[in-house]
Amino acid sequence: MSAASLAFKMTWLWSIFAGFYLVAYCFWLPSLFSSPVVVILAAALTLVLGLSLLYDGFSTAAALQGGPAAKPLSLRRIRRLVGGGVLLAYLLVYVPPKGRIVAHWPLDLAITAVSGGILVIYAILDL
Repeated sequence: MSAASLAFKMTWLWSIFAGFYLVAYCFWLPSLFSSPVVVILAAALTLVLGLSLLYDGFSTAAALQGGPAAKPLSLRRIRRLVGGGVLLAYLLVYVPPKGRIVAHWPLDLAITAVSGGILVIYAILDL
């Protein structure tokens, strides 16, 4: 099996990446939206998705290391699809020069795009 194929099949790793970036983007929401209601709603959705993906990723990694199996969260497929979609939506902050959050961090752009895309693929293929 190729290294790329093995990396793609590490669902726990991509869940951790996606969860981390979703939680991190919450800190930038006040600079993206002027309405406090929109900021609160977007932050709530982003945090719930991010924390649930972090839980999935870390609990799976712990179980792979011989730790106790954690109780799985429900709606995994939907959380992955919506989480990947939200991550891909956050790519828009890199496009317009005025709206860029962290234009000097191309690695963040790449990880956001790849982990968002992979989560959508996981949801579609139900991996």
